[in-house]
Amino acid sequence: MNIEALQHFNKVYQMNSINSAAKELFITPQGLSKTIKQLELELEAELFDRGPRGMEPTEAGELLYARSQHIVYLMEDLKKEISIISGRKGTLNVVVTYSSTALIPVEMLYEFSDSYLGIQIKIKELPDDSSFNQMFQEDVDIGLVNDYEDIENCEHELLALGEAVVVVSHKHRLADKDEISIDDLKEEPLVVKSVGKGKDHIFVAKCLDRGFTPNVVHEFGSIITAHRMCQLNGFVAISVDFVEASLKQKDLKIIRLKEKIPQNIYLVSRKRGIQSKAIVLFKKYIKDKTDKTKSI
Repeated sequence: MNIEALQHFNKVYQMNSINSAAKELFITPQGLSKTIKQLELELEAELFDRGPRGMEPTEAGELLYARSQHIVYLMEDLKKEISIISGRKGTLNVVVTYSSTALIPVEMLYEFSDSYLGIQIKIKELPDDSSFNQMFQEDVDIGLVNDYEDIENCEHELLALGEAVVVVSHKHRLADKDEISIDDLKEEPLVVKSVGKGKDHIFVAKCLDRGFTPNVVHEFGSIITAHRMCQLNGFVAISVDFVEASLKQKDLKIIRLKEKIPQNIYLVSRKRGIQSKAIVLFKKYIKDKTDKTKSI
């Protein structure tokens, strides 16, 4: 049994199909079938029931999948550790959300490799509401994300507290306020951050809880778009306090909400028995940088 065989088994388990898994792995179905059969011979157990519904895992298959993911993670970490010790550069796969880069800019993340020359980082930047679960199960080692609850088998640490704020132009009727209630926004045309399919915007949910449907006229992907709509159209944007603090828009007024809506950033990593040295170092680096940012 080897790591590649376990990875191939995992792909078949996830896709319930030899043919589909083979396409994903860029190998022939015949070769993948042979790998699965060899695993079954080594373990002396059937791993799948082959039927019209595809490859259905047996009880032994379920057990192997539960254990194999952890084994693969540990072996990947071991390879990285040995690579660093041997003088070859290891790669740490990092995912960050748009909001988190307001707290820790991307250039600061890349400076990690300057501090630890044996470790390169590869960064993937995605919208705040992206689905991260599958990424963390496959290739992502660690991430700075807005929500960890949908990510299975993970460890998380609160990195920074944030909350939703209201953004308006200085000409807006609310611009003389420093704090308002959600109820004050009942009739206002609102621009809010877009969310993924099947997800609810937390601010919209708060409005519904208070008995009214907010007048959302636009869902933005870029906060720059939201700012322009506030300036040019007189709309009201719902943003995040630390995002606005990083942008420092003099033409806009930031207003607090009486009803606090958390918008936190979490440092999330895959759960393992032992964390790799690269991940431990990266966590320390990020927490140190965050503490310095807060103190400025």
